[in-house]
Amino acid sequence: MKALCFAMACLAVAGCSGTGPAPVQRTAAEDPTAACLVGLDKHAALSVLKPRLASVADAEAAPPALRTSMATPTPDERRAIQAWAGLRKDCVNAGAEFRLRNAPPAYADLVEEENSRTTVLLSRLYVGQIGYGEFINERIALGSEMKGRRPNAREPHQRANAPIRQEEAAQRKAELSAALVLLQLPQ
Repeated sequence: MKALCFAMACLAVAGCSGTGPAPVQRTAAEDPTAACLVGLDKHAALSVLKPRLASVADAEAAPPALRTSMATPTPDERRAIQAWAGLRKDCVNAGAEFRLRNAPPAYADLVEEENSRTTVLLSRLYVGQIGYGEFINERIALGSEMKGRRPNAREPHQRANAPIRQEEAAQRKAELSAALVLLQLPQ
């Protein structure tokens, strides 16, 4: 009987410890940024780019013929590229609150890095520094790199690299600023 009373007392104390239920684990797929970026394929302002890219949301959707294209953007395509860069920024901003509440800093940094690097690629395409094929291939490589780094971004040891991440973030910010100037978008 004493053992039963002790067990009940332990359960009562543990149940009233104030810790409450465990937090719900969120996934990257729940980040509003992901859904927003996928939705860009349906955006009317970007439809002019479909024949060149197959998909603005998924670089890997491009068939081999598009991946070897040396073509550079026409004036209409350049306007669409400008719109794309602005829409990507809006998508990343749409998920900022979600990442702040549900993701480790290293993961949030990764999302920002991917957007910055994609925007730099868009600016290089916009000014004709690279053609559509090279743009597609670099996006595929960037996507693969980011996909490989995502699982690590959730690890606690990434916090130890905060000073390095801050330096990298400052460099990316400078590159992004230069890209936004080329794309004639507000910073």
